[in-house]
Amino acid sequence: MKRIEREAWAVFLLLFLAGAVAYAHVTTTAEEYSRYNVGWNGTSGFTAVEIRDLTDLNPDVTLLVLAPYRGFTAEDIGHLRAFLESGGRLLIADEEGNANHLLADLGSTMRVRPGNLSSLDRDHATSGLFRVSVVGDDALFAGVGTIRVNRPAAVEGGEPLLETSPLTWDDVDGDGRPGSKEVFGAVAVCAREGNLTVLGDPSLFINAMLPENPAFIENLQPVLVDAAHSRTGTTSPVINTIAWIQATPGAATALIALGVLPVAWRFGRKRDE
Repeated sequence: MKRIEREAWAVFLLLFLAGAVAYAHVTTTAEEYSRYNVGWNGTSGFTAVEIRDLTDLNPDVTLLVLAPYRGFTAEDIGHLRAFLESGGRLLIADEEGNANHLLADLGSTMRVRPGNLSSLDRDHATSGLFRVSVVGDDALFAGVGTIRVNRPAAVEGGEPLLETSPLTWDDVDGDGRPGSKEVFGAVAVCAREGNLTVLGDPSLFINAMLPENPAFIENLQPVLVDAAHSRTGTTSPVINTIAWIQATPGAATALIALGVLPVAWRFGRKRDE
């Protein structure tokens, strides 16, 4: 092989590797709950199909609203009501109370009460990482006795499905120790009304927590994620553009054509000269 050819191949390889590194960098994010986040607090490892259209949902699957951050329109509420009435399961995982408006609009009495639940009844050094007991009969927790949670919020109302031990308190000052004004008591962190379920710990679906509760994750399948209202997306314009290209029929072909046509035109001119 001639020297110039070897140098050309070396340059090509370096450019390829640099492009691969750049692509990996711009197509990942550190945003919490994002499916584009491969780190401990992302949801890249959680198997689910993302949807943005709530019309004509299949009642045979579970619809998950994960860490909601955006309000629901009256039309959205109508689609969710129709989904629930047709027998579909709606699971809302929220720890900040953002789901409370949605719950009220759906006619539910359940509410998420934000806090910093901690427990002395734990098998981990961190007081906010502990196990709760399954206290309700539900397919989500079939074959499961306990669930490991990560600083969950309390869920008020409905039929309790997951409950902490009596050695649990709301660690208001965040020091990991029960204070004189912090009261012990058992608290529900998951409840249901019919096929509407509220879970006070969206972190159960992040990469670091998936190995902790494999049976629960398996029971959840098949599952759809409401990407229009959940924090599983990203604010990165690069990632969103790539996702749009992948989801839009013909977009990739058009972009390739835009790149190839100028090159073909240039070579065609050279051949005619």
